[in-house]
Amino acid sequence: MRLAQSQHYGLCVAVGRRLLPHPDMAGLDARIALKEKVYRSYADRMALVDLVMGHVSRGADREVLLNTTFREKYEARAELFADESERVLRRKGSRNRKGKRPRVLVIGATAGIIRALLKRGFSVCATDLSSEVVGSRLAGVKIKSGREANARAAKEADLAIITNMTLPNGTLAGLIEMAKEHNTSTILWAITGRNCGHYYTESGVDSVISDPSPFLLLPGPATMAIWRRSSREAE
Repeated sequence: MRLAQSQHYGLCVAVGRRLLPHPDMAGLDARIALKEKVYRSYADRMALVDLVMGHVSRGADREVLLNTTFREKYEARAELFADESERVLRRKGSRNRKGKRPRVLVIGATAGIIRALLKRGFSVCATDLSSEVVGSRLAGVKIKSGREANARAAKEADLAIITNMTLPNGTLAGLIEMAKEHNTSTILWAITGRNCGHYYTESGVDSVISDPSPFLLLPGPATMAIWRRSSREAE
């Protein structure tokens, strides 16, 4: 995890070998660090980009303050994804549904979100790239390998909820294009790139949920933010 902070903060969570930040980055203007490439990894660069976006992006369409216990915050976050899934698919219309029940693909498996979707009556498929997760069951759903299952699952789903960890691993752009090809709506779960919601919705993503983790699950208040693609853009 890389955190870049000024008045706002930018974050990137990635899997890979551990690198120490460049010693000259401390106290440096983020714009200069990006322009002069004073960073050692893509994760550092993404955290800096996210920080800058926090200063220039338009405000979120909705904000939700969570100020309860760890477990209550975890459950409230999951319900927020279920709420937003219902809203996106309601706007899409039942006549465009691909099956008897609305189908949701979760890319980047998380038990709480899967459980909340199942409680709302969604048919859920979940994938991950981690060998420690693939083959296990979360909330009763067997997790499939993203490398093998994403293409077919995206084609069959009405909606895909995609973790923004797919950005540093280089798969996000392909997943978004795949979803567009099959008329599959998209929600991004943005821990990485938490300030980039406006950019993604302008690029065709239906909704972006900005998650201030790891701070969300610490004691005290934390704000979830949602950016939504406008009705005009959806048309």
